[in-house]
Amino acid sequence: MTQRRYYRQIVIRYIAIPAQEESADNEIDYVYQCLGLGDERDDVGRHVFRTLVKASTRGEGISSRDLMQLSEVSQAAVIYHLNMFQRSGLVIKDGRNYYLRGHTLEATLEEMENDMNRRFENLKAIARRIEAR
Repeated sequence: MTQRRYYRQIVIRYIAIPAQEESADNEIDYVYQCLGLGDERDDVGRHVFRTLVKASTRGEGISSRDLMQLSEVSQAAVIYHLNMFQRSGLVIKDGRNYYLRGHTLEATLEEMENDMNRRFENLKAIARRIEAR
């Protein structure tokens, strides 16, 4: 059986930082929007992301079936968003459960930052080779 290969795509959007008095859900939504995962109209994606972040704070993963029941949408819609989160490097799947890649939101963001830094170092090395010719 061949394993599916995901090409990571990371988008960073600049959005005004919410006030510190905002709720945890609003701050999670802010991170969701900044990472280019969706906008304020994407209720399913936001809900799935919030649930994953909250599960990670408890040190737990969550299954697509549990996500479907919590969000009251089709399993296909939940799987669509989970696949998108995997492609962006946010989420990993272990058995039946999905987890944030770094097991906390901060660690996940740090890993994504390290991924981007490695890619930019590779691009700069190629640029140096091109310019040396």
